[in-house]
Amino acid sequence: MSVHGRLLQVRDAHALSAAVDALRERGYTRLEAFTPYAVDGLMEKLGPPPRRIPRAMLAGGVLGGIALLLLQYYAAAVDYPLDVGGRPLASWPAFVPSALEVAILGAVVAGYIAFLVGCGFPALYQPVFHVAWFEEASRDGFLLLVRADDPRWDAHGTARDIAALDPMRHAEVPS
Repeated sequence: MSVHGRLLQVRDAHALSAAVDALRERGYTRLEAFTPYAVDGLMEKLGPPPRRIPRAMLAGGVLGGIALLLLQYYAAAVDYPLDVGGRPLASWPAFVPSALEVAILGAVVAGYIAFLVGCGFPALYQPVFHVAWFEEASRDGFLLLVRADDPRWDAHGTARDIAALDPMRHAEVPS
């Protein structure tokens, strides 16, 4: 049976922050918190989120703008050239406004897709749903997940580290 991680429950937000600090000091980096409300400073303690979205938006914007410039050049100068009043066939200043709009559209679409992929959507199922008391996170539970893909993960060592934090309860999360 493969393991997704180990889930622990603590009494309140202060205990959750202390548990995150203690596990960070022991070298754990892949931590996820589940709380009924936002806890001040918890996001900073858990670490910065991955920086995929800005890169994806830059790539989508640049590719979208360049693609439309090339399409307009091909349509105006190669495929269907029209000589109107001696003007140049490929007048790039006329192509820029629409290329900028498509660049913005490409950036927004790429950012939205990167967001969905980063969040794991659409996922109607998560391995933490195997733990019977996970639903308390939406009411009054403060839960912390140590993921099995953490470089410091060791099934027995992680269980000992978590038990040393004196949680209300903890359980292994199967995949």
